[in-house]
Amino acid sequence: MPGCYYTICSLPHLSFTASPPPLSSSAFLSTCGIELSRLDMSVMRSITLLPPADLSDSPSCIESWYNGERQLRLELARLRAVRLGRPNFVSQGSVSPFFKKIARQAMAFESPWQAEELLDLSRWQILNELEAEYDSGLPRLAVYFLKLQLLERRARFNQQAGQKLRREIVNRITLFLRSDQ
Repeated sequence: MPGCYYTICSLPHLSFTASPPPLSSSAFLSTCGIELSRLDMSVMRSITLLPPADLSDSPSCIESWYNGERQLRLELARLRAVRLGRPNFVSQGSVSPFFKKIARQAMAFESPWQAEELLDLSRWQILNELEAEYDSGLPRLAVYFLKLQLLERRARFNQQAGQKLRREIVNRITLFLRSDQ
């Protein structure tokens, strides 16, 4: 496993605008299985965009990702609480100015689609930085896997269906509120 050079060189380039991604997560894991040990494959399979409660056995680059993602989610939750009139929301950790800025910018959008676009682009930039820092081995493959998962998540978005669902929800709430009066 030392450098995983064969596996890394055999992977297609990932682009933020690629939809659908050039390969699936399952195809990626199959490719990794050629060169990685069972233990490393177990680590790879455990990597997700959503930070887990337990970070044991995660490569340091993944710990960095999870730490940043937690900070971003905490700041988004804090800003939502303030917007809902609950300014006493207590964050369970400090948030870097970088993540505070991203969260503020995302919350400024009226469109959830645009906010998600900004958040995902920011996530992609963070992954690019991690990729530059870890240019070989399991950390490089782990960052690639996160990028691939982000692209798969984005490919599942359907703006028209989301707008339709949003209108239906707003209509239901409006009807409910009118029936209470």
